[in-house]
Order: sequence, then structure tokens, then C-alpha cells
Amino acid sequence: MGLALTLAACSQNTTETQAVQDDPYAGGQSYPWSDRLDPVTGDPYAGGQTYPWTGVRAAAPGLTALAQGSNDNFLSDLSWTSATNAWGPIEKDRSNGDKAAGDGLPITIGGQVFAKGLGIHAASEVSYALGGMCNTFTAQIGMDEEVGDRGTVVFQVWNGTAAKLYDSGIVRGIDAARPISVNVAGVQNLRLVVTNGGDGISFDHADWAEAKVSCPAQQPSGENQLSDLPWTSATNAWGPVERDQSNGEKLLNDGRPLTIGEQVFAKGFGVHANATLTFGLAARCNVFTAQVGVDDEVVEKGSVAFQVFGDGVKLYESPVRRGTDAALPISVPVSGVRDLRLVVTNGGDTISFDHADWADAKVSCTEDTSPPVTPKALSAAPAPDGIALNWADNTEPDLAGYRVYRSPSANGPYGLLTPQLLTTSAYSDPAPEGVQSYYQVVSVDTAGNTSLPATTNATRPNSGGSPVLTIENLDSVPFFDRLVFSRIGSLTAPPSNGVHDRVTLRIRNTGTSLLRVSDLPISGPWVLDPAPAFPADLVPGSSIDVRVRFVAEATRYNTGTLTVVSNDTSKPNQAVQLVGLWQSVSEGGQEPNPFQIRDAFGYTLSLVGSEPTLDQKGLVRAQGDEVLSAYWQRADESLPVTVSQLAAYHTQPNTSTLFWHDKSNSTSNTVLTHTAIDGQTVLPRLNGSLAPGSASFSPPAGATFGLRMDGEWSDPRRNGQTADRSAGCQRPCGQHIRFWPAKDRAGVLLPNTYFVIMDYAGINYDYNDSVYIVTNLKPAPVLLNVGGATFTDPQTGNVWLSDQDQNGDAPFLPSTAINEGSASSTYDIAATNNDLLYRTYRGNVGGATPQESRQISFNIPVNNGTYLVKLHFADLTWTTPGKRIFDVSAEGVVRVPNLDIVAQSGGGKTALVVPLEGVQVTDGKLTLNLKASVDFPAISGIEIVR
Repeated sequence: MGLALTLAACSQNTTETQAVQDDPYAGGQSYPWSDRLDPVTGDPYAGGQTYPWTGVRAAAPGLTALAQGSNDNFLSDLSWTSATNAWGPIEKDRSNGDKAAGDGLPITIGGQVFAKGLGIHAASEVSYALGGMCNTFTAQIGMDEEVGDRGTVVFQVWNGTAAKLYDSGIVRGIDAARPISVNVAGVQNLRLVVTNGGDGISFDHADWAEAKVSCPAQQPSGENQLSDLPWTSATNAWGPVERDQSNGEKLLNDGRPLTIGEQVFAKGFGVHANATLTFGLAARCNVFTAQVGVDDEVVEKGSVAFQVFGDGVKLYESPVRRGTDAALPISVPVSGVRDLRLVVTNGGDTISFDHADWADAKVSCTEDTSPPVTPKALSAAPAPDGIALNWADNTEPDLAGYRVYRSPSANGPYGLLTPQLLTTSAYSDPAPEGVQSYYQVVSVDTAGNTSLPATTNATRPNSGGSPVLTIENLDSVPFFDRLVFSRIGSLTAPPSNGVHDRVTLRIRNTGTSLLRVSDLPISGPWVLDPAPAFPADLVPGSSIDVRVRFVAEATRYNTGTLTVVSNDTSKPNQAVQLVGLWQSVSEGGQEPNPFQIRDAFGYTLSLVGSEPTLDQKGLVRAQGDEVLSAYWQRADESLPVTVSQLAAYHTQPNTSTLFWHDKSNSTSNTVLTHTAIDGQTVLPRLNGSLAPGSASFSPPAGATFGLRMDGEWSDPRRNGQTADRSAGCQRPCGQHIRFWPAKDRAGVLLPNTYFVIMDYAGINYDYNDSVYIVTNLKPAPVLLNVGGATFTDPQTGNVWLSDQDQNGDAPFLPSTAINEGSASSTYDIAATNNDLLYRTYRGNVGGATPQESRQISFNIPVNNGTYLVKLHFADLTWTTPGKRIFDVSAEGVVRVPNLDIVAQSGGGKTALVVPLEGVQVTDGKLTLNLKASVDFPAISGIEIVR
């Protein structure tokens, strides 16, 4: 569904109108989805089944303001305990999209894009185990833009099923994002519900954008039961960690009283291996105690080991505890420990039935809150192997040690380099080479109190390697350093069209030392969305993605520049070109024309030369650099033909499909169809997908093929021409798909690459309805069967087209020239394997025609250039020389005087091929003239070699 859902409110009744997609909700259709709600039957671990869970986090106590992390938990980073959705799975950090996982778009409400959140489809609900640790839930709510102005929903926040904490009322697709803040103090089970707005679920794509819970730090003091304190992180292999009850099943609060060896405990944690619990002690506590064992709810099953870590160092590990063992009391010293981590692993077998208890788990802590003195005389000395930090010793009697932090920016964020306290006043950091590193050093006392930081900075010299900045346009076209966008209308009330207003640039380090991207200044109507934090350090081989959003609300053709500022000395300020096409409304004469589309993508081909317009009413005549070729071949038979749709500007909301077909028939093979909502945009997406509109195809080796776009063909002879003629086309007509060799920004020809445009017959001849860039093409030879019907040579597979098409158009004059011979005759044609070509011919212009007027001419549309032209003859009437003689001229120059077919071929019914090399065409058509001095001229075939 996703973007493919949106249906326009109106359409045009023209010949270019294509079928609008069916209503995806027709007949009450839905794709319900649920997670972790089915009851366990049989072996709950069959097939290695687990229900992994990540709990909310509280900020660790005792950190300085510069070093501490946020106590905000984005729900999209956590594990829900249950979830249901009416159309495919709930999406994390994306809109709901369609039925498959991961098929959503960036969350967008009322033109505002959000990096985090949940994309859902009413009716939906999702639950999180808060365990009473958090105090506030906040979010921005609204309908996602992927459904335009459709959909109506109601957002609700519940404390389990007991109490509704918030109700939004009706929210509609036209509404802006609405910020909400809900008090969740004491809430164990947070349940987020979205219902339809009373009118069915159609198009009810809703977003909980920036949904998060705030879970504050709590300083331990005195004796503390850990189940009364917030953890800083928690993971569990089977449902959520339970406080003061056993692990139970997959849902929150489904455990039993903690019981080990028939001994019941009122306090503690019930977990399932593999499990981890982390608590911030702020180095204020002295001892951790607990009673550990396998809970009686699994009877004699299960085997686990308990581990206690302090600041990443293992302080204790139990022997394997089994379901038959009694509770094991443990006591672990934790003086100076900042982060206490409790781990339960399986007992060396599997995790089956590994329900474990940290019963009566508690810590004993101090009341001291006075911080030590900030370290003094901090210095940083860079060297080839790193940066040496030194500072003066602190003199406090209760000093526990020091911690060191580093950041690529003076403004942070800072990362901890020393999880274990330093006991000396020096530290050597193997810092990244060639970039500035910023440091903070703090002192810590035995109570865990932390000083304000001392600061310094230095740059480690390069050891011979160097960073290399490489950028990649994830749209793939047109160029690695040029991004193309489009949008319609205002930012606050845009139409429901799909538009290409966001492009992602990938920045990669392909060098051998650290690349530091220090800034991304941008000019023109563009923003970074979201704006990344700088500087960004990339180790060799790593990359970051930067999304750029086009925000113009005026000016039809916009340009700008994104500059990647880095420490790559070869390109410290890498420029990326930005081009955006804006239109005030969908259609309505506001669409960009082919010239603007060409310029936006940076191609420098000439569309019309010195002429004022592309509008020739479908006349088959080359303009500018145009190549006239009804049929094509692969330039490199080992590679496919690749296609990228650059633009679609036709009736909204219609699809448009590109096909290829073998020259010998009209059986069409689909290459790509763009999604209906993208009928007025650059770079439309594939139908039923969020992927860009690109594809490839591989005709059989040696095949000659044509293209078809909806009902229009690359061979003008196959197209209806009545509308062209009514519009004033002087014939030949039907040129609705057109090709130009593509040139890059410097005017250099891109090998075997064509800029292809089309227009539907008789509409307006603006040729922007569908625009493609196609690679690995070369024009096929022109093969005309003069006087006969279209046929395929069985020996070579070459298709020879009749010199008269279905529309009555023919390239010869006089138009009354007679077709002679018979394709059904059975006599042999000597000197050829292609008898059928030579069994028909044309040249008789009427028996009453005086000898001096017995001539036939051909005017075959081609683009200007030099050609090898091969003329095919066989005299089916005469068997002796001197009976038929004529001159052959090309472009007004006699190339073969007094041609006598019988004399030159050696007899009657004998094939003769006469090559005309270096024929120069300057007027858009190849002109051949055959003028007889004896009898009539006669020609069987014309071959134009590209």
C-alpha cells in the first residue's frame, strides 16, 4: 500500500489517461498483523524460538552534565511486549508503508519529517513494559503524508487496560503534527492505541513521531533493593524482566512469586537467560548481595550461571545452578563501581527453561555527595603513536581515581575512554590520526562523586595514510555529485501527489586514515533533514548517509550547492550540485518542460538545435542531436539494457509503463511501471514499491527490438496517426517516442546512452509525459523490403519492414509505383539465402509513362550523418543484359550510372547488392533516385547501416 495507496480526487478524460490503481481497501480488505500475542503451545522453544526484549533505560546517576547521556527513551529503540496492526507490521522509524516489513517512508506529518517514531495503521495498539520507572511520555502525533489528506484516526494512551490517560479526538490527514505530553509516573504497562475515526480504516496511516518516555536517574543511598531502583539498561531472552516476581511468560506481570528451592522471596528480579541488567551506582556503594538460582516455575529443568560485572570487569561468577538447587547467597564488593551489570547466561547447553532469579538483590551505599577537585595542569602531547595526557595528582584522601573522555568537537558529545578508574595522573590515547581530539578529565572519589572536567585538545600526526572522501548519490542518476528534486505547492498544504523532495547522499571514507567531516553548508532552498551532528569521524571503510530536503515554495527552476567540508586535502570542499523543479499546482500548465528536465539532470544534448520548439505534431524528422531509429540493438551483448525513469509529467494519478518488444512482433515485455501517485514528479518510484523507477532487460543475443510506452511505440509506423494529421502533421507522422544521445555536463558523449522522451498522440506534443535515460543501446540498421510485406529472414533473424505501413504512408514517389513480383513464388533466387527479399520489387511507374519520366525516388527519414547504404536488386523479368538500365543517385549525386542488374549479377533471378559508401545526409532524410533509360527501374530492398 504505502505511497501506492493514494488516489487522486479527479482525472482527465484524455487519450493519455491510464488505469488508476484499484482501491486497496475494496471489500474491507486488511492485512492484520500481531506480535507476541499468541499463546505458547507444545514446546515453547521449538525451532530455537525466543522473545527477546529490551527495556526502558534510566539515566545513570552521578554523571557530570557534559558526560551524561539522555534519560529519554525512544520507543522505536525498545522492545514492545505486544503489538497489533491492521495493515502489515508496525514500522520503527518509518511510516506504515505497505504490507511488508521495512517498506515505509520517512515519518512525515504536515510537511515535518521525523527521524524517530512508530508508523502504524488503525486499528492498532502497542504495549511497553515501563515497570513504574518513567514519569513522562511525549510524542508528535498525526496522519502520515504518504496518504495525502486522507484518513481519520483517534490516538489514545492507556495505563494497561485500566485507565485512559489521553485521547486526541479526531485527527485528520490535513492536520499538522500535534505535540502531546502524558504523565506516566507509576505506569507499569504503557499501551498506545490508534482507532479509526468512525469511518472505517481506509488510509488510516498514523504516526507516533518522536514517541519517547523520560525515565529519570535515581541516586542510590543507604541499603537499596535493586527492584526498587531504575535500571540503566535491560535485556531478556523471553519477554520482559519482571520486578518482584518470576520471569513467567512473554507478557509483563505474568510471573509468580520468586521461589528457589521452595524458598519464597518478596523482592528481586525474574529473568530468562540470556539476560542483562545494568544499574548506575555512581561509585557510591560498597557491596552487592543477592540469593540466586533457577525459579521453581520450571521445576527441575533449566541450568544457568550468574555473573556480576563492575565497570566492565567481572567481579563474580557462580557455578552452574540447576532447577534442583537451593538458593545460593552471594556477596560481591562494589566499592568505586560506577556501572553494576548483572548477567545470566545459559549453563552451557541451550536457554530452554532457563528461568533465573536475582532474589533479594540489593546494594549498600554511602551518603557522601561532595565532589572532588577538578584535575589541574592538564596537558596533551601529540606523538606518532597517539596523544599523551598528563595532569597533577589530586590530594583528596578519599580519591578513587580519574576518568578520561574524548570528543571530535569541543561541544561534545564526549565518549568515555576509561571504563575502569585510572589510579595514576596520566593516560596515553591512540587517538585518530590527522584530526583534532578534545578531552575532558574528571576526578572521582570513593563515594562516586565526580568533579567538573579539566579540558585540553591536540592533533595526532598522520603516520603515512590519508583519508579519501568519496560521495555517492543514492538515486544513482544523474551523477554522483548532482542531486535532483521536485515538489509541488506550499510546505503547509501541498497536494497529495508523490514528489521527489528528499535525496540521500552517502559520504564514505575510502582512504587509509580517519576522515573528519566538519561541516555541510548548504545554499538555496534546501535543508539537511535531519541535520547531523558535526564533526563526524569516519574510519577507513565507513560511511554516513545525509538526507537533503527540497523546501522551495516559489521559483520553478532552483539551484544550490551542498559542500562537504573535510580533512581530505585533495578535495577539502567537495561541492555537490542541487537542482530542484517546483510547480505551484499539479498539472494545470505548470509542469516542467523537457528542456528544464534535461537541464535539471545536467545533460547538455541539443534537443532542437536552432528551432524554437519540439512540437512537430508527430512529424518524423530529427531535431538537434536527435537520432531517428524505430528499432534498437544492445551495444554490448554481454550487458543488459538499463533504464532509469527521470520524470513523469502526465495525468495524475495514472501509472505509465515501459515495455520492449522484438521487432518481428508486438508481444510486449514489461520493463517498469511507476506508481500512480508519482504522475507529476522527477524520479518516480516503481509501482507497488518505494524503490526508484529503474530496471534492466536483456533481449536475446543479436535481437533487434523496439520500445513501447503505454500505447505508443518507438516505431512511428505502429502508432495511430489520425490525431497527428488532424493537428497538422505533413507526413510521415507518429513520432511519439524520441531519442537523443546523452552528453554529460562537459558536453562529452556518454557511450551508448540515450535521453528518451515521449508524448501521447494528439494531446499537446510537450514530450514530458515520460522521460528516461537508457544505456547500452545502439540504433539498428534500417531494413526496407521494397514492394513486399514485412518478414523475418529465417537465416539471420533480421526483420525487413514493408515499404508501406499500416497508415498508408510510404517513403517512395510516385506513390502509385507498382509493387511487382510475388512473395509466394517458389523459384530460386541465385546468390542469396534470403530469397524472400528479392521475390518482390518496385519501380514500374505506369506503362503510359514516357521513358524520360520513368523514375522512382525514396525519402527515408534519418538523422543527419554519413551512412553506408546497401541496395538490393534482382531482375525477375529479364534474363539477358540490356533490357533494364537505370541510374542510381543518392543525395542528388549519381553513384551508379547505367546499372544493368542482369549484366552485373550474371543473370536473371540473381541477387545483386550494390553498396553506396559515405552517403552524406544533411536535410534529415536519405534521398535515393532510380531513373531508367531502358524499361523501368527495379529495386527489392534498401539497407541503411548505422
